[in-house]
Amino acid sequence: MSPPSLFRSTGIVALSTLLSRVLGFVRDMLTAKYFGATGSLDAFFVAFRIPNLFRRLTAEGALSASFIPVYTEYLINRGDAEALKLAQKALSILVLFLTGLILLGIVFSPEIVKVIAFGFTDPGKIELTVFLNRIMFPYLFFVSLVAFAMGVLNSHDYFFAPAFSPVLLNMGIIAGIILISSFFHEPLYGMAIGVIAGGVLQLLLQVPYLIKSGFKLKISIDLRHPGIRKIGALMAPLLLGTAIYQINTFMTTVLASFLPDGSISYLYYSDRLNEMVLGVFIVSIGNVILPAMSKVSAVNDMSRLRDLYGGSMGAALFLAIPAATALMTAGVPIVSVLFMRDRFTPFHAVMTEKALFYASMGIVSIAILRITMPAFYSLKDTRTPVITSAVSFILNISLGLVLMRTGLKHAGLSLANTIAVTVQVVLLLMVLRKKIGGLDLGGVLVSSLKICAASLFMGWVLYGLSLQVDWLHDGIARRVILLGIMIGVGGGAYFAACALLGVPEIAFIANKLRSLKR
Repeated sequence: MSPPSLFRSTGIVALSTLLSRVLGFVRDMLTAKYFGATGSLDAFFVAFRIPNLFRRLTAEGALSASFIPVYTEYLINRGDAEALKLAQKALSILVLFLTGLILLGIVFSPEIVKVIAFGFTDPGKIELTVFLNRIMFPYLFFVSLVAFAMGVLNSHDYFFAPAFSPVLLNMGIIAGIILISSFFHEPLYGMAIGVIAGGVLQLLLQVPYLIKSGFKLKISIDLRHPGIRKIGALMAPLLLGTAIYQINTFMTTVLASFLPDGSISYLYYSDRLNEMVLGVFIVSIGNVILPAMSKVSAVNDMSRLRDLYGGSMGAALFLAIPAATALMTAGVPIVSVLFMRDRFTPFHAVMTEKALFYASMGIVSIAILRITMPAFYSLKDTRTPVITSAVSFILNISLGLVLMRTGLKHAGLSLANTIAVTVQVVLLLMVLRKKIGGLDLGGVLVSSLKICAASLFMGWVLYGLSLQVDWLHDGIARRVILLGIMIGVGGGAYFAACALLGVPEIAFIANKLRSLKR
């Protein structure tokens, strides 16, 4: 994939993801408005987390990362017909597996909930979690098939449908909150039904694009097919690595369930703000870069792979460093404007900001991780990410147990995750440097130092502006206006400082804008 194509594809994914994140915030603002940060909402988040946990095991984690490199290799070296057969066999196996898994998940939902939310002691809270989980568990089927479609479509350079599908999920949940919740004695049932409706819409969007890519549905189960066996060989360590990641998330939830009511919700709202930053651009780059890296890896072009990796990291840091600075500096203003209304109180806002501050410290490390993992997958090395994930898991839980007992409480869990992911990134970079004959990141390092200086200037500007409002007690109109001013002035300060310091990404963006005008 050429740089212009990479830029265009990343732009398509980023714009779709931006719309999804905006709707996601509308969803979260409605959630905060209608449900606050209560024990019942904790039950919903735990119930929704369970199918999402399995989703990353069955699809977005293990399947996508193992399927895309092999499928891309078949496309390049064996042609469309053989690649189609491989995709048909992979889909057939996935559907069979998902059907059995979902039935088991619904039947054994009480046992799963008791493990995931070990700290829940209220019988009513546990019963609500179980019922919500049974409603939402079939979402796993739809979202896993969407992830499979993403693997096929991205390999054919179709990025819109997979990237846009989360928009439909958010639309389904919003409809559930506004239109369906009022029909139930427990309004969260409507929100859960909205999850299923969103999953159906996500899958339906993929169908016309799959047809356009040449995919034809055919049931064909052949576990001895060479491509399937190759995917399986790559998937085995990936399943372990993804399981470690999910156990990591699960253990964070378990630890938070021992803390006061609302702690899980504070962490959720904090994660949503972090994912807004990471999802719009960083994950967009990662989604586009895996097929691109797989193509150059298939022809053993390590020089091109290094160029792709360095360019992707530079773009990621250009966005991640100022984003982390902004969230750490303006956490209370952002949380108060987005979430603080009705049942979401100033106390909830302060507790959420505590988690957000320490979680934001890890944005840069997570951004590098999201770029580095695809490099290993494109090289068909799935063992190294597993080993580093195991190290990160042990460190995260150990630190979490210690830090949650301090005054940080739930925020200590955020800090533990930040430290653990930073250590994981350092280990991955050390290994990747040896695998591809160096990283050639001298230019990225110099650029990053300039970006840090520009971000610090922006943070100083944001802090000064934030002192003009009492974010926990002033009216919403005043808060919204000043936050808008902060975003505009802070963004302008950052880009102006980058331009003065000669950050190369600024020149690249300026050239692209000039080319669009022509």
